[in-house]
Amino acid sequence: MTQQKQGTATVGFKSLTVRILDGNQTPTEGENLFIIQGKKGEGATQTAKITGLAADAIKSFGSNIAYYVNNRGVGDVKVDLGLLDIPVALYVKALGYEDDDGILDFGADTVSKDVAILLESNTADGSGAYYGFYKGNLAMDAIDLSTLKEKAEELATTDVSFAAGASTDEQTKNKYGTMYFGSDETKIKKLKAKLGMAVAG
Repeated sequence: MTQQKQGTATVGFKSLTVRILDGNQTPTEGENLFIIQGKKGEGATQTAKITGLAADAIKSFGSNIAYYVNNRGVGDVKVDLGLLDIPVALYVKALGYEDDDGILDFGADTVSKDVAILLESNTADGSGAYYGFYKGNLAMDAIDLSTLKEKAEELATTDVSFAAGASTDEQTKNKYGTMYFGSDETKIKKLKAKLGMAVAG
């Protein structure tokens, strides 16, 4: 399918990949690469909203008209995520919590790690839809607890936000994100490699 005939409407939210930018060029799942894709005990994805893709337009007026409009770049790029059953490892590896023999500490010195993320969905025709962000930080501002009720309820959604920044890698310098719509495995691998997520083999 040619790019001109590829639709972008999305159906579902298949997975979220988190790559810890720890300086190690080799991504290793469970160490600096985590894929949340609905496996039992490893979390699942529910919702994602990407905002800030357009910069606020600044108009320069002259001769009684808007003579020039500056809309270069992006705005405050963010991704608001709704996740289920976040893996404990991400508290330490991504959110920066301190692991004291399985007890997680957080406080004034807690600093979230730099990460890259990749959201995977599908288009209406069944092709893949991939949204990647080269560098940023994850944050979890709240944890909700609730009493048991007479009728069983769904698991509570945990809200996690991702604040994107510009890439400092030479190959993607000053870029915030990347996207691809389609099913070409070569292009999918290239996109993952740009995000540092290409696993050998």
